[in-house]
Amino acid sequence: MPRFSRRQLLKSSLISTALTALPTRLLAASRPKLTVPPLIDVRRGRPIVLTMAEMGYNLDGSHLVSVWGFNGNYLGPTIKIKSGSFAKLNYHNNLPQHVSLSIQGLQASGELFGGATRVLKKGESWAPIVPIEQPASTCWYRSSTLANSAYQTYRGLAGMWLIEDEQSIKSPLPNKYGVDDIPLILQDMEFNSDGLQLFRQNQPYFVGNRLLVNGSEAPYLEVPRGWVRLRLVNASLARAYNLRLDNEQEMTLIAQDLGFLPQGKTVKSFVLAPGERVEILVNLTESEGVSLISGHKRDVFDRVKQFFSSEGELADNTVLELRPLGELSAFAQKMEVKFETDTGLMLKAKVAQERTFELDVTNGLINQKRFDPRRIDVLAKQGSIERWILTSSRPVGFSVQGAKFIVESYNDEIAQESELAWKDTVWVNGKIQILVRFEQPSSNVYPFIFGSSNLMLADMGCIGTMVVQ
Repeated sequence: MPRFSRRQLLKSSLISTALTALPTRLLAASRPKLTVPPLIDVRRGRPIVLTMAEMGYNLDGSHLVSVWGFNGNYLGPTIKIKSGSFAKLNYHNNLPQHVSLSIQGLQASGELFGGATRVLKKGESWAPIVPIEQPASTCWYRSSTLANSAYQTYRGLAGMWLIEDEQSIKSPLPNKYGVDDIPLILQDMEFNSDGLQLFRQNQPYFVGNRLLVNGSEAPYLEVPRGWVRLRLVNASLARAYNLRLDNEQEMTLIAQDLGFLPQGKTVKSFVLAPGERVEILVNLTESEGVSLISGHKRDVFDRVKQFFSSEGELADNTVLELRPLGELSAFAQKMEVKFETDTGLMLKAKVAQERTFELDVTNGLINQKRFDPRRIDVLAKQGSIERWILTSSRPVGFSVQGAKFIVESYNDEIAQESELAWKDTVWVNGKIQILVRFEQPSSNVYPFIFGSSNLMLADMGCIGTMVVQ
C-alpha cells in the first residue's frame, strides 16, 4: 500500500470532502468542449500536405507545453478520401528527429505504404501517389520509426484516415463530420507538475493516469438529437479500453478496422485494443445525455479513491459526454444497417499455409526471436490466404501492415458469419485464430511489419518483417 505524508493525507482529505459536496452536474460543467480535428476532404486530385513540426499546446488543461503534430496542430487532420481515387501525399519533416510514418489499415504496396524503412530526416520530404482501392474503412496514421514509434506517436504524431465508398455514401448512416459523425482519438498520458508529458523508454508497457480524447480530457460535445456515429481509434501505446455508456444503454457496433459488419451488432460494451478502430451508433432520440466511459461508472466515492489509486489508474474515465440538442422524441428512431461484405467467403477459402505466433510480452519476442531487419519472418504469396494462430503470455494487441484478416475463432469458439469484419488489429487474450489475405506486394527493401500493436513492445523488438511476392 502506498505511504502518504501527513500533508498529503490532509490535502487528499480536503479535496475528497470538496468532491463529495459537489453535485455531478457541476463536475460535468467544467469539462472542455471536444476538439474536432480539421478535415481534409480529398476531391479532384487535391494534394494531402502533412507537415510534422513542434508547437505549443495545453495538454493538461493548465500549462502551455511543447508537443508534436501536423500542420500547426496537435495531432493530425482527418483525411477523408473515396475509394477509387488517388491520394497525392506530401510529407514534410520539420522535427529534430528522423521519422517514419505509416497509415495503418491502408491496402497499398510496400513501396507506397511508407513504414519503418521509409525514413525522413530533418528537413526531408516524400510525395508518393497512392491508389485507394479498398472498401470503406477507418484507418489511422502514426509514427512507425524503428525503436522510436512509441515516443513519437505519444508526442502527437497520429491522425485519422477515413475511406468512403459508394455503399457507405449511400447508407443512412450519420455523415456530417464533427456534427453527428465524430472522430475520437484516445490517448492515455502522464504529466509532471508543469504539464509536460512523462514517458519511460525501453519498457514493455506504458500506461498513463490521464485519458485524452482529441487532445482534451473528459470533453463534451453538443450533438443533434437522434443517432450519432462515433469513430474511435485507440492511439494509446499499450492500454486497451473496455468501453460502455454510463447509463448501460445499448450501442450498435457497425464497423471494425477495415470494413463494415454484415449487419449492426447490439452491444453493451466492447474492448478496444491499441491501434484498433471501431464505429458505433448511439441513439439519443430519447436520452437527455449520456457519456461514453472506460470501465465502470464511477460515483463520488470512486473519485475519492482515485487520490489513493495505484499507478496507471485513470483519474477520469470519461471518454466523451454527449449532450443532445432539441426536444425529446416520443418514438425511438429506427436505424437499419446492413452491408454487403465478402468476409463470409473467407471461411470457405483454401488456406495455403498455417503459422503459429507466440508473443512473449515480458521480453518483447515473437516465437522467441527479437526483431532483426535483415531477417524475413514471413514470406507469403500474393493473393494467398493463410491461417495464423496467435497466443500471448499476457493480453496484448496484434496487428499486420499491408494485409487484412478476419477472426476465425476466439479461444476455439468459432466466430459467427454475421459478426465478421475485415481487420488488421486484434486483442490477443488467449488463443486467437485469424485468416489473413495478402493482396498487396512488398519486398526486402520495403517490407511490411507485423507483431505487437503495443508500440512499447514493438520498439523493444516484438515485431517481424513480412515480404509478399
